[in-house]
Amino acid sequence: MKNEICLPCKQKSTMYENILNSATKYPNRNALIYFFKNIKYKTLLKRINSFAYHLKDIGVKKDDIVTVCLPNIPDAVYLLYAINQIGAIANIVHPLFTTSQMDENLFLTKSKYLFVLDANYEKYTSLVDKYSISLFACSPKDDAPIKIRIGYSLTNKNIKSSDMSLFYKAKCEKEYDKDYLKDSILLHSGGTSGKSKIIALSNFAINSVSTNTPWIMNWTNFKNKNILAVLPMFHGFGLVKGIHSMLCHGGGDVLMPKFSRNITVNYIARNKLHILIGVPVLYEALLSKKNFRFKKLRHLEIAFVGGDYVSSSLLERFNIRMEKAKSRCRLREGYGLTEAVNVCAVNTHQFYKPGTVGRLLPNVKGIIIDENDNILDNNQEGEILIGGDTIMNGYRFNDDESVNEKSIFIDKNGDKYIRTGDFGFIDKDRFLYFKTRLKRIVKVKGVNVFPSMIEDAATSFNFVYETCAIGIQDEKYGHIIKLYVKLSKEYQGSREEAIKKIDERIVSRLGIYSKPKEIIILDKMPHTALGKIDYKALK
Repeated sequence: MKNEICLPCKQKSTMYENILNSATKYPNRNALIYFFKNIKYKTLLKRINSFAYHLKDIGVKKDDIVTVCLPNIPDAVYLLYAINQIGAIANIVHPLFTTSQMDENLFLTKSKYLFVLDANYEKYTSLVDKYSISLFACSPKDDAPIKIRIGYSLTNKNIKSSDMSLFYKAKCEKEYDKDYLKDSILLHSGGTSGKSKIIALSNFAINSVSTNTPWIMNWTNFKNKNILAVLPMFHGFGLVKGIHSMLCHGGGDVLMPKFSRNITVNYIARNKLHILIGVPVLYEALLSKKNFRFKKLRHLEIAFVGGDYVSSSLLERFNIRMEKAKSRCRLREGYGLTEAVNVCAVNTHQFYKPGTVGRLLPNVKGIIIDENDNILDNNQEGEILIGGDTIMNGYRFNDDESVNEKSIFIDKNGDKYIRTGDFGFIDKDRFLYFKTRLKRIVKVKGVNVFPSMIEDAATSFNFVYETCAIGIQDEKYGHIIKLYVKLSKEYQGSREEAIKKIDERIVSRLGIYSKPKEIIILDKMPHTALGKIDYKALK
């Protein structure tokens, strides 16, 4: 069994079917690791089947929308696949949704079933009568080690008890829906370029990303290979790469409801964690941890970063740390959008090119168009369009019925592409160069200025922790650039000295038109719910 080849992920199947295949082939492998408790594939399948039985028992039917408002706990994983098993639709939302956000979401989706964290249960009770919903409390202690259960109970005496005991004790449902093209998952865009949209993804699209996992990892055997599953499932990157992809190939997910540097380092030291995925702030947090170094890091094999601007400084500092630890792990940047299941291109050990956000996945297509919708040649800059097997079924529950039509570009062959709103180019080797959001390009005295390039110049200094450049319309000067900077804790110089160095480097690298009109030092940078820098709040 040492050279056993992993079970391939099937595109033309449901998400549940792929888990069923893995559990059938690898019943005694660890599927989930939760606070160092191992949950094997046979247990995972049993839990899913029991949850599916009880979902049907409470009235959930095919195509019903079930809302899941949970962090990465076992109940969230069981629910995801149980909903998929019976052909219902999982509406996955942020676990910290406010009451008003949940109110709006339930109104739009007409969801009648809502699963929330026990600690958040009370704030949603007012919606039960308003929408005639069935509300269930899930707990982080469900299926956790006994120490976690006891500790959680002692520190949370006044919260709602978990409602999931009947789900665990239910009979096993064996039948499953096989429609792999229908709407399966509803995710929500970050709303960085306007109002958040509800995006419908099919089993086929999600599995199409997961089929690329052996290509991304350059592995054929996933036995005893575990990934950090800390990005919440409402984020497509966290759902597909953090949860689903590894389970399709017999690997393991290290579930983490809330990111902890200490626990992460402990997993690595104990050879329980081999793949990291996260947004830039996660890696900055790890690098600031004093014991995130030395030979324990040899257990890491690869790390992926995305979801926000990634500075060259972060990549360099992380990779130097790995080199010193004699680890083969390198931090590789990727690119994606929720409308194409969040992973469209990625740098890997095998296919890597500095300055890019990676090579397009084998079953993903990319083209570049100009402002008149003309398709451009390789290395020509314009709007990035993404096509292929991973694109969404469409936007749902929109006031504007034309929103789906506006988001799609159809070429002369009839192939569909998603308009990303991103600016960049693709080279002859299918590597993607991302420059900026189209809406973030600033014309300073008629010259295109790219905020991301200004940010990259600023973060080339190790003393710059985070930065964000924005365009402002000024009555006197026209369009100007303001640069917001958060300095690292280790910086010992004056703020004036830091501002001068940053300003000089930007001008020397990018020219006078990219010179910020003002550089502002912040003690704290605002972030969105996804951990991205909230440039709209700064603006």
